[in-house]
Order: sequence, then structure tokens, then C-alpha cells
Amino acid sequence: MNKKLISFMLASFFMLSSSTNIFANSVVTESQKEMMLAKGVTYKNVYSFTESGIQNVNLVCIDLDNPDIKLDLLFNKDGFSKTQKVSDMVKNDSSNGNNEDILAAINADFFSMSNPAFSLGPMVKNGKVLSNPHYQPNKYSTFLFDKNRNTFFTYIKPDVSISDVTKNTQLPIAAINKPSKNYANIVMYTNEYFKNSPGANDTYYDLTEVLVIDNIITDIRYGQPPVAIPDNGYVLLAAGNNGITLRNSLSVGDELKLNSAFSLDYANNIDLAVGGGSLILKDGQLYPPTQKVPGKSQRSALGITYDNKLILFAADGRLPNVIGMQEEDVANYMKSLGCKDAMLFDGGGSTDLIVNDTIVNNLVNGAERRIVDSLAIKSTAQKDEFSSIQAFTDNDFGYVNDKFKLTINTFDADLDPLNIPIENMHFSVSGINGTFNKNIFTPTSAGDGIIHVEYGGTDASIPITVIGKSNTDPNLVDELGEEGINIAFLSDMNEVSTLLDNLIHIKYRQDIEKNADNLFLLSNSNTVFEQKLNKSHYNFNQSYASQTVDNNLIINLNSSNGGFFKSAGQWDFFRNSLNTTADNIFIVLNSKESLKIKEEALEFKKSLHKASKDKNVYVIYRGDAFNQILEDNVRFISIPDYNNVYKNSFSNDFRYLLINVNGTDVKYTYKKLFL
Repeated sequence: MNKKLISFMLASFFMLSSSTNIFANSVVTESQKEMMLAKGVTYKNVYSFTESGIQNVNLVCIDLDNPDIKLDLLFNKDGFSKTQKVSDMVKNDSSNGNNEDILAAINADFFSMSNPAFSLGPMVKNGKVLSNPHYQPNKYSTFLFDKNRNTFFTYIKPDVSISDVTKNTQLPIAAINKPSKNYANIVMYTNEYFKNSPGANDTYYDLTEVLVIDNIITDIRYGQPPVAIPDNGYVLLAAGNNGITLRNSLSVGDELKLNSAFSLDYANNIDLAVGGGSLILKDGQLYPPTQKVPGKSQRSALGITYDNKLILFAADGRLPNVIGMQEEDVANYMKSLGCKDAMLFDGGGSTDLIVNDTIVNNLVNGAERRIVDSLAIKSTAQKDEFSSIQAFTDNDFGYVNDKFKLTINTFDADLDPLNIPIENMHFSVSGINGTFNKNIFTPTSAGDGIIHVEYGGTDASIPITVIGKSNTDPNLVDELGEEGINIAFLSDMNEVSTLLDNLIHIKYRQDIEKNADNLFLLSNSNTVFEQKLNKSHYNFNQSYASQTVDNNLIINLNSSNGGFFKSAGQWDFFRNSLNTTADNIFIVLNSKESLKIKEEALEFKKSLHKASKDKNVYVIYRGDAFNQILEDNVRFISIPDYNNVYKNSFSNDFRYLLINVNGTDVKYTYKKLFL
């Protein structure tokens, strides 16, 4: 394969189109970012901001036909009786020096938050059974991956037993690595769960522990202290009557064999198994939930497509303005991705998806939950020489002095990931100026630019748009021209009670009637003031609407609930209005509330700057003072309510916004009442 630029990878196995939205709400903005992790492994983020809120989904797609991709089960290396964050599981596994790159990991099974903790469902790692299925049949589903790389999404029988090959007898056991209260039932412990057996104590003085190494009983211990559980063995233990059963049924030297659904139904051919919640898809059809966690919340899921692509799924929830998902929502989403079978993992606060050592979903309270196990995707490929580079930034639109974080991935000729240090790469920018601190770019000038990342003679380029800000505006003048029309803007004139305020209001009306052709009021609550106006005027209240004055479009938007998206249809109205043939657009924000969601504020700014390429765009909003900010050809002008006008200078503070429009030539001033 020749060296090549990889800036964005588009994979056919993601069938979700940019217009797909399972909630069928008007979309404010949607972004899809895609990144190749290794040959046949791709990460994708789908962010949708709709009128109902935010839907943020993170996906990892794995081609199971690639033999260099390994599925693995991660848990606390000190024993999964102790819970651990997924990020720590990944970090501790990566430090083992096993030459396996963890590309992604997702939280897996439901678990008991008791101490010691345990997985509710099964766990199989490298063919070794570490936990048996849940005792309730057909409630908690299981994902199976066999040694021939076949997948199964199903329900597994919970029965577990031990065969004494020497005596030709069978002994039922209650569980594998799931504690029994008061040691009443026979349980098997491996050293993946406990490093040492519990051992007898003053309370459980009659505890019996059967030590098994390489399937041979080497010791039967009664009332003895803890013993180390070997890597190649396990301990069977119980107290009371079942302790007596162990001592009477088994003998040192006996050969034992574990019987479970994995050995009986799958001929010991299962390499990995992990439990979860309900199946949600089976053979392409929605599956009735067998274990429900109601409410729209964070969700984790696993699915398989018809063309053998495994899908890791994580959706945000239980965050401000975030929609979350029901089980059926997840099922429909996975079906839209082309999944044949799918199951839920533990969701809610357990939802945790890590890609290239980074948590990609948004955590509730910003903290990971400690859990029992996670499913990891690894690359076992032998690394070759560098061949290609992939780069992208966290945002392609921003302002001078913003920080743009770059993500860079490098690959060999077989698209296996390489870990080339950032310090070895060369960064540059064209079209604009800026500085680099490793993979952080800070623009120092405005314009359309291209960030270049170069290594080994290969260059990846990322286009960005940078906007400059200034409080100095050449269109703000002391005196307006006499040509064209004058448009006045007033904020809320407020109800007044003093004689002085009434006199000032009279002066406002007289001055506007003299100097303005049209008047627009921003959520004025003083009806008396309006009734006494002898001038054509419009009072924009808590709604969205527009007015045309000559060849100028005045658009009123409502953010009174903290966002435009709270008013149904407002975003569609706004976008359609921007397509006007008018030369000048004046956008009036009738509420003092700002846009609370940064993605909505960013989309608003991007829409304005796009429209300003061939139009003059002014945004007039209610603020605490007369002020202006110039962002390229977009102007943001703040005008205060009447109650906030007076500061300390009677002659200078009482003003209003007066704009003169003469074709495409627009000038404005803060017109004083008293000279």
C-alpha cells in the first residue's frame, strides 16, 4: 500500500445516515465524526441536537473477519471481587507488556454492589469459566465468542456441577465466584476472583475448602486458615451441612471436571463469554425485554451485523437537556445500524466507553463508576513500518486564541496502529497564523486556515475557520447620514411611577418620532408607552416572527427558556429566514437569557457567519449596557432595558439604538436624548 493521507475514514458498515433520527424531531444540528482505530475497527460519534434535546451516541465497529482483532474480558487484576473503573482496567492491562493494543473497551455485565462484588451473569476468559449465568433462566442474556470466531447472543442455562471422574459421581454446586451467604452453599472460587481462599475463622470455624490443582484434589482443608488459590486451579468451599458433603464426597487425588452450559452445550469451544441485560434484537426483529430498567437513561449495548461486524454502543443520558434512551430506542437504533442480534449491557452510571485510552461518552457527575468487568477490543497484529497518518480536531470552528485539540493516529501498511510520539511529528498552519504546543493549536489571526500534521513524508490536513473579535466597529458613528431609512430599537421600557421617569419617556417618544422611520421594541412590558407612540412600531414578545422593512429583514427569536430549541419550529424558521434575498438581516433576541447549551450557541454563530458571507448581519439583544462586538461581518449589539440605562451621567446615559440603512451601507449610533 502506498503512503497516503487519511483525514476522515468513511466506512460502509455504518448504515446510519446523517438524517436518521429515531425520535423524529426537528434537528437543530447533527455532526458525525469517524476515526479509524485499526484495520477493520472504526470509532464513530453521532451527535444530534433536536428540539427535544441532545442525543449523543458513540459507536465502535469491529470486523470480526480480521484475525488480528481479539476480544478480551477485563477486570481488576487483584481479583474481580473488587470493583474497578474501566479506565483503570485498560491501564493495568496495557501495562502488562503483552504487545496487545487495547483499541476500545466498554462496561459489560450487571453486578452486585455488595462487598465482595460479583457479576450477575457469566464470565469466560480464554476458555476459562470465571462466573456462571444468572440463576434466573431467560432473564439476563449472554454474548458468546467461540474459538472459531463465531458469535452467539442467547440465554444460557445457569446449572453448574462438578463430576468426580475417579468415583464416577456428580456434585451440584451453587455458583462460580459468587459468594453464598454464611458459606451455606458449595461455591467454586478461582484466583481471578480471590487470590486467597476465605479460610475458617471464629464465626465460620467449620469451613471446608477443597484445593484443586490441574483438576486433581491436592488437599481437603477443614477449619484451616486461608490458602493461596493457584492459577491452574480453584477452591471448592462450604460450611455447615454442605461442608460435610464436600468432606464425605471427595478425596485427595480425585480427578474433577467442571460441567456447565459452556462445556455441555458448546463443547468447551467458548473462548469468551460475558453477561448483560435483555436481548433487544434477535434475527433482525425487536425482542421483548426480559429484564427492564425503565426510563430514558444512559445505555450500553452490544450487537452483531449481518456481515459479521460487532458494534459497541454507548448513549448519553440523565444529563441536562440530554434525551437518553429506553430499551426500545436502543433496539431501533441498533437495527438501523444493520444489526441482526443485540443485547443490553449495564447502563445508567455504569455506561463507560473508552477509545484509544479516552472516555468518549459523557459521564453523569463526571465520574466513572467502579464495575466488575468490561469487554475490550485488542489488536494483536505485528507492527510494521509507518505508512499513513490520520488527523482531526475537536472543532473546525472557533475564535482567535481558542485552543484546538488535535488527535493523530498513525498506521503501518496493513492499517495496524502505531504508537508514534507526538513530539516526533511536525505541525504547521497555512492561511492563518498560530502557535502549537504539541497537539494543541492556538490561532493568533482570523480566517480560513489549514492545519498540517507531517510525519515520514506524509501530510494530514485539517481545515478550520477562525473568527476574530473586536469591540471597535467602524460602522458605529457619532452622526448618521441623511440618506436611506432609520430604524430604532428599544429594550423593555418598564412600568414607571415617578414624574421624572414619565418626562423621560415622553422625550424618548418625541426623539424617536422625529428621527426614526420604524421602531422595534424588545419584549416591552409598558403598554402605556406603546399606546402613546405616534410611530409605526413592532413589539417582539416571547415568540418568534419576522418583519420586512424595505429590503431589510428583521428576525425576532425567543430564547426565554434558555434556548431556541425550546420553541417548536423556531430553528427551521430561523434557517429559512436566513435564505432571504434581503441585503441586511437584523436578528432581535427578545430575552435576556443566553443560549445555555454550547452546541446550540456554536451552531447559531456558525449560521450567522455563513449568512454574513453575502449579507450584513446584526444581532441585537437585551443586555446591561450599550455595547458592541464585531465578529468579522457579524455584529452583536447590546441595548439595556430602561431600568438599566442610567448609570451616573444624566446627559450621556439615556440613549437608544438608531440604525441608518442606505442599501448595503449600514451605520449605527447610540442616540442620546439629552445633548
